[in-house]
Amino acid sequence: MKQKKKLLFPVIFFLTSLPVTAYASDGGHWYDAFSWFGDIANFVKYLVVPPENYFHNRLSKLNSLVNQKFGGLGQLYQTLNDFFRKIANPAPVSMTFTIPDNFFWQGYSGFSMNFLESAGPYLSLLRGVLTAAFFLLTVIVCYHKLRTFFTEKEG
Repeated sequence: MKQKKKLLFPVIFFLTSLPVTAYASDGGHWYDAFSWFGDIANFVKYLVVPPENYFHNRLSKLNSLVNQKFGGLGQLYQTLNDFFRKIANPAPVSMTFTIPDNFFWQGYSGFSMNFLESAGPYLSLLRGVLTAAFFLLTVIVCYHKLRTFFTEKEG
């Protein structure tokens, strides 16, 4: 039995190297002899690695199950999440008054003035306060939704 095992490795090595040497003597490239290995690797990858939209589909299914169970709480979360994502990077606000060059007379040097430039820090503070207010409102609404979901109705 042991002698068969010792003989098995050289026989397998010889049989696998025989096509490589035969193909190389025909003038082909050596890596073309192992092209079948790429097909096997792709098959194994197909079995193990999920498709590219797998996690997105599972997350949307989970979101729909949460919405069914909690009566729209996931929908509320998604709406507020989208809202806060939009206000996280707001577009620059400006109210500019501009008089172009040569507007009143030849040689007149025009000017431009942004009225909201000095109000920028105050608008940023207002955005932070409103974000905190919406956060607290969300917590209160979610708490009341969960409380009414878990309490039993009598009568």
